[in-house]
Amino acid sequence: MLYQPPYRGDLCESSAKQEELVKAFKALLKEEKFSSQGEIVAALQEQGFDNINQSKVSRMLTKFGAVRTRNAKMEMVYCLPAELGVPTTSSPLKNLVLDIDYNDAVVVIHTSPGAAQLIARLLDSLGKAEGILGTIAGDDTIFTTPANGFTVKDLYEAILELFDQEL
Repeated sequence: MLYQPPYRGDLCESSAKQEELVKAFKALLKEEKFSSQGEIVAALQEQGFDNINQSKVSRMLTKFGAVRTRNAKMEMVYCLPAELGVPTTSSPLKNLVLDIDYNDAVVVIHTSPGAAQLIARLLDSLGKAEGILGTIAGDDTIFTTPANGFTVKDLYEAILELFDQEL
């Protein structure tokens, strides 16, 4: 009896189906109208992805860096960051910064809901050259601490300038 390697057609088909799922998922999030994971599941099922469930949607949201933010109608919806990669201050991200303040220890940045991690990523990418030792981000608040050789006030002013905020 000859050895028969396993049939690989299913693997290619499932890979193609996975690519279709990702494409459909991203297209849905670009619509900025889904406020719950259940709504995303239902929309994907309507498109023929019968084996999709809430836990798969949750993993995909995490994998692609999706956040909940307010759309033009001021509804909380899931959306994808503009582009994966390091965000820049020329992008609309600076519009997500609502307030910047500081005390003796840290600079505190308040953002639109869901935007803090994106803004923190931008700040972390600038690093020590801009006086940033590191950031801690929640949903809508970022704590930033200065690198050695920089004061909190220096860091505060650098961040204000970065986001074109008024003193």
